[in-house]
Amino acid sequence: MMQKRSTLSLLLISFILVFAFSLSAQQVTVESKNAARCASSVLDVTVDNLSDAGAIEVVLEVTGTGGSFFDAMNVTWNLPAGVLTNQIVDLSGVDNVSPDTVRIAAITDGSGAAACLAAGNAVVAQISFTTNDNCAGTIEVAGGTFSCPSFDVSTQFSDCDGLAVTPAVVNAGTVTVINQDPTIAPIADASLPWGDAYVGNAVGDDLDLANGCEALTYSVVSGPAGLTVNATTGTINWVTTGADVCTHTVEIQVEDACGASASTSFEICVTNEAPTITCPADTLIALGDEFTGMVMGADVDGGPSPLLYSLIDDGGAPGSPSLNAATGEFTWQTDFDEAYKGAFTFGVAVTDGANVCDPCSPANADTCYFTVTVVNFLITIEKSHNSLQGQQQSLDVYMQNSGFENYPMGGFDFLFQYDASALTFQSADPGQFLEDCGWEYFTYRYGPNGNCGTGCPSGEVRVTAIAETNNGQGNHPDCFTNGDPGVSNQLVVLNFLVTNDRTFECMYAPVRFFWYDCGDNTISSVDGNYLFISNHIYNFEDTTGSYSYDLADPSQEFPTAAGANYTCDVAIDDDKPDPLRFIDFVNGGVDIVCADSIDARGDLNLNEIAYEIADAVLYSNYFVYGLSVFTVNEAGQIAASDVNADGISLSVADLVYTIRVLVGDANPYPKEVVNSPEYVNATYEHHNGVISVDDIEVAAAHVVLSGNVTPTLLADNMTMIADFDGANTRVLVYSIDGNSFTGNMLNVGNAEIVSLDMADALGTQVVAKWIPSEFALAQNYPNPFNPTTTVSFQLPSPSDVTLTIYNVNGQKVTEFSGSYETGAHSIEWDASASASGIYFYRLSAGNFTDVKKMVLLK
Repeated sequence: MMQKRSTLSLLLISFILVFAFSLSAQQVTVESKNAARCASSVLDVTVDNLSDAGAIEVVLEVTGTGGSFFDAMNVTWNLPAGVLTNQIVDLSGVDNVSPDTVRIAAITDGSGAAACLAAGNAVVAQISFTTNDNCAGTIEVAGGTFSCPSFDVSTQFSDCDGLAVTPAVVNAGTVTVINQDPTIAPIADASLPWGDAYVGNAVGDDLDLANGCEALTYSVVSGPAGLTVNATTGTINWVTTGADVCTHTVEIQVEDACGASASTSFEICVTNEAPTITCPADTLIALGDEFTGMVMGADVDGGPSPLLYSLIDDGGAPGSPSLNAATGEFTWQTDFDEAYKGAFTFGVAVTDGANVCDPCSPANADTCYFTVTVVNFLITIEKSHNSLQGQQQSLDVYMQNSGFENYPMGGFDFLFQYDASALTFQSADPGQFLEDCGWEYFTYRYGPNGNCGTGCPSGEVRVTAIAETNNGQGNHPDCFTNGDPGVSNQLVVLNFLVTNDRTFECMYAPVRFFWYDCGDNTISSVDGNYLFISNHIYNFEDTTGSYSYDLADPSQEFPTAAGANYTCDVAIDDDKPDPLRFIDFVNGGVDIVCADSIDARGDLNLNEIAYEIADAVLYSNYFVYGLSVFTVNEAGQIAASDVNADGISLSVADLVYTIRVLVGDANPYPKEVVNSPEYVNATYEHHNGVISVDDIEVAAAHVVLSGNVTPTLLADNMTMIADFDGANTRVLVYSIDGNSFTGNMLNVGNAEIVSLDMADALGTQVVAKWIPSEFALAQNYPNPFNPTTTVSFQLPSPSDVTLTIYNVNGQKVTEFSGSYETGAHSIEWDASASASGIYFYRLSAGNFTDVKKMVLLK
């Protein structure tokens, strides 16, 4: 024992002096592991002894490569309690500069086997260390040699008895220093309007940060110009502009001190609000007008560029519709050309110039469409040419020609004026357009209209037509415009009789539109929401080429021929439709033929030989057989009939003058001469069937008798011809030799005289006044009546007349008295102040008295 203790003491003193060796395989293993930079960790030192050991000495050499080393190192024993309790750790060879030498030893206290390290595998010590700040490298802990002055010491074990020392193999351990890569948190995608600033944060991390020797640096890998990231804090900043609209991908990188990096990408959606556009309302304009409207753009984000307007669809409109790119003002000047008529739909756009991308900026523009309808109401009164006097002349009132589809209308109200001394209105007929479309209402009224004194025209006609009336289900017009090629453009036909007064030859009798108020000469839309009134007014000579002179003058007071005046323009911003000035009117009229442009007077058969016997025969036949005798050219033959140049054609005075010229008793008038008509007065009697004239020499007489009559000629030296036309018997008494008569003329029995025309021997028209052959009182008319009635009576001689009216009680109600000439007369009684009932009226004239009954029925 003494020897053992000495040996152990010596070992302890000499750190296990090698004096005996065993070939037993003892091992010491140093743990290998990875360690982060600046990180503290522990390496286990494990022994694997085959037998109990009474002493252990371990010499380790710590060597770093790649710049890595332990900034700090310590060794602690980790033996079981009571085992090898004498323990030494010698770090004198450690200066943290590679290589370092570590020497540790543990020796039993000699208390027996329990104090020895039992055979087996056990962690007997731990090396605690801290790596230096180095990005990469290794630190090897391997078996080393400790040099003493007289010997070298290495790792070795002693058995429990201290009798044998066994070298041990040291399995080196390696600490691999690793740099832990940084990480970066995802950054959320962002969306913001252009012009706003983006502020975000990049958040990086690195496990090395906990060791206190790491620093992270942020940078922009890719992204839009102007975007920055704070290298230290990771704060991202970007002030956007209009040019940045769209999606931008941003990559932010974080890098540690060793150059390791991580990055993340995200998107910033820079948005743009597209502008909105408002078009002008759909509009009606008149042909020749300029349309001006504002296209209004609005942009809530004010850009990025100033609003720019463009015309994207001109709707096929002629001319040059234009849109001001900067202001949005749209203008289109129409012209008096059919190409401009109709509805034109224009497309316009506004853009703010932003980039276009989805979804940040799916659009940078807005569009809208509006319709401008050029209302093609051109209402024209026809102008006739070379109209013959004494003949009927029809004038069409028509809208624009049939080759063009006019704007739909639901009705019209036209007022025409004419010169009643030149034209006599006969009737108005619905035009073919109304017939083609099945319009349901048409009427006309003529005569005085209104109280305008001398301002009223002498002749007026109002024509009204309505397409649709309330006349039962299923009854509707077929059309409101002439879009179908088979539909006429004729609205109204005005029928006039042209005066026979030759003082009007070669003159123009105008027929014009006339206004008393805003409702005259108007057209309604189909739905009745719009009333169209006059815009321009022209005379017929302005209807070709460019319209030269506009008669419209809104400053004129009513009544006027200058169109609807300023009072009709009721633009008062009340959200109600105002009358629209969309109708152009063209006046017309009758151009009466000039005398020198028609055939010569007296050449009734138009054989270019005037005043020959055939002309007289043909003329006489006219009075019996009517216009059917004019078979060559009716209008021309009538024009040649005013032989006596009094302005009245087809008169018995003309026949007499024809015969006078024929027999050489008078000279023909030149055809350009027109005299004022001359008349002589005469009276005739019709008594007991005999027609007689006693106060004038009659050269010709034309008598029309009611019914089929066989007259007897009573006048000497005269010729009679007669014919029944189906309703009346026409009788002509004349002399081809130029004879005349006075006294009895014809015996016509009880036939009624419809008309009687006579001429004297000079060819002058006779105004014949009928002389009754006896007193007579006629039945009042109408009867019954309310409240007025007319009492007629006949006087064969001048007389003082009294007409007395009595009620059924014989009381006198009223009385009329006076002196009357020979002839037929009438008195009108207004019974407004009398009660309904039976009344009697008595006429007293000279020795004549008669009483009749009448009924007042209120």
